[in-house]
Amino acid sequence: MQKIMNVEDVFESKEYGTIIVGLNPVLASLNRIGDNIVVRTPEYKELGLKVVSVQVSNSPTDKKMLGIRLGKSIKPTDIPLGSVVYTIS
Repeated sequence: MQKIMNVEDVFESKEYGTIIVGLNPVLASLNRIGDNIVVRTPEYKELGLKVVSVQVSNSPTDKKMLGIRLGKSIKPTDIPLGSVVYTIS
């Protein structure tokens, strides 16, 4: 598994479902809709999830800010801040 980001924000959109946000210094992967990821919570619980879409923008510190849409398959309360997101190789 390759680390993508730490979860810095989690919220829900009525239209799009759960969205997680974090920074990635160099975006290396997770370019396709349908990629599978693992979210490891601070309590070391692992959640296998499917990516619905990804939005990438530049942060003020020139890092890549990622918004990963997970859809309605999971609630924002199931993903605590500080969780870590990994790709599945």
